[in-house]
Amino acid sequence: MKDKAKTKEQLINELAGLRQRNTELATSETERKRAEEALRESERKYRSLFEQMLNGFAYCKIIVDENNKPIDFAYLEVNDAFERLTGLRKEDVIGRKITELIPGIKESHPELFSIYGKVALTGEETKFNIYFKPLAIWLTISVHSPQRGYFAAVFENITERKWAEEALSQSEERYRALLNLGGEVGEAVVMLQDTEQGNAIQTFVSDNWPRITGYSRKELLGMSFFDLVHPEHRGASQARHQRKMRGESIPGLFEMSIIRKDGTEVPIELTSAYTTYQGERANVAFVRDITERKQAEEREKQLQQELALSSRLASVGELAAGVAHEINNPLTGILGFSERLLRKSTDKKVRQDLARIHDEALRVTKIVRNLQTFARRHEPKKEYLDINDILGRTLELRAYELRTGNVKLVVELAPSLPEVMVDFHQMQEVFLNIILNAEQAMIEANGGGKLVIKTEKGKECIRILFTDDGPGIPAEQLGKIFDPFFTTRGKKGGTGLGLSVCHGIVTEHDGRIYAKSKPGKGAAFFVELPVTAKKANKVGEIV
Repeated sequence: MKDKAKTKEQLINELAGLRQRNTELATSETERKRAEEALRESERKYRSLFEQMLNGFAYCKIIVDENNKPIDFAYLEVNDAFERLTGLRKEDVIGRKITELIPGIKESHPELFSIYGKVALTGEETKFNIYFKPLAIWLTISVHSPQRGYFAAVFENITERKWAEEALSQSEERYRALLNLGGEVGEAVVMLQDTEQGNAIQTFVSDNWPRITGYSRKELLGMSFFDLVHPEHRGASQARHQRKMRGESIPGLFEMSIIRKDGTEVPIELTSAYTTYQGERANVAFVRDITERKQAEEREKQLQQELALSSRLASVGELAAGVAHEINNPLTGILGFSERLLRKSTDKKVRQDLARIHDEALRVTKIVRNLQTFARRHEPKKEYLDINDILGRTLELRAYELRTGNVKLVVELAPSLPEVMVDFHQMQEVFLNIILNAEQAMIEANGGGKLVIKTEKGKECIRILFTDDGPGIPAEQLGKIFDPFFTTRGKKGGTGLGLSVCHGIVTEHDGRIYAKSKPGKGAAFFVELPVTAKKANKVGEIV
């Protein structure tokens, strides 16, 4: 009975176990069905997202040769966006190779095969831009590999963005080209921001502005424009700017000067106008470097002055020649008789008067000689000579007077200067006249001074420069100093012919003489003589 009871108990336990397993199986089946349903739902969501993607998507298998080199790839899956992007239908794409779908793709885009193969075989991810020639579009392609030998690519059409970037780049290039075109004609563009203190801060400068000012772009940005303006013009420039700020219309161009970083002065021409930039009021100035124009105007002015002077000298020269000829005869008589009377007279008072007559007659004789020289009645005897040698011999004549007159002499002679075709005595007369004028001006004004004499090789000429630190020449007189009979010495004995004679001699030598001066800052005289090649005669002798 006991064994039967155990059997019954065992049966009950077994039955319970069976029931438990059935329950577990039922639960497992339910979970399996739930899992399958969740998987199907996930696949539906994935498929929905996959098809609704805005970017194209392709899942491909790479095809390699016997050397494991990518030679093609086949499409396994693509989405609707890929179809819209490429114009290829899904049913025509899936299972096909790219070389079948787009013949010539391997030749036109070999980089695609290289990139896709590398990703599929190494697992490296990458992203790149490419102009896809078959579709004439720009693409950004992101590539990754879910498993070896396969790759997934996401395509984004960036054509419009690329064209916009290209248009912006071209626009910026045109803008920069227009701004920097001023570099060819010496013009710059400067954008200024007004401050409450009345300054005009530079916030933008075109490439030419650093060239004109000598400052770097970094130094200019944030600097006040007025810090560049020459002190003599700063007040007028600021006043003009204030009027502009108040909205007054100021047409036309404004001329002034700026000071470069190296301290040199640059004349500029400026016009400006207000505009709106990034929502704020900004002043845009157009600045032109007018150095060349000013130099050309100065050269034209000098040429006009020289032409007028030459015309006056020619007219006066004819008159001077006639006057000198007429005066010579009676003057010879006065000198001869005064000398005879001096030898005969024993009366002291009479001898003093006769000596005065004789001295004044000698002075007139010198004036007559100057008139004859001025009128160019004597042909100069020209030969090839060393200008440094002529200067040295000329200075020997005045060395004592300069030393006793407290005039410090500084001589800077350029070595190995080419010889020039000149008349020694006439050129010595020019140098003596200029030295005497400087010497007298410094001694009378300051009791002495400093005279610097330099020679240098210019372009096709030898230049001799005489610079003194005397009182200078007033601006209203500077254009008249070479006029005949013009003198600033008045009762001090000046005839007004010295510099006129110098001008005539230098002109006769096809050269040029001119002066520069500022009152109180001395004067500088320039003599320029042409360098001409020596000619050989028939037997080869240099003449």
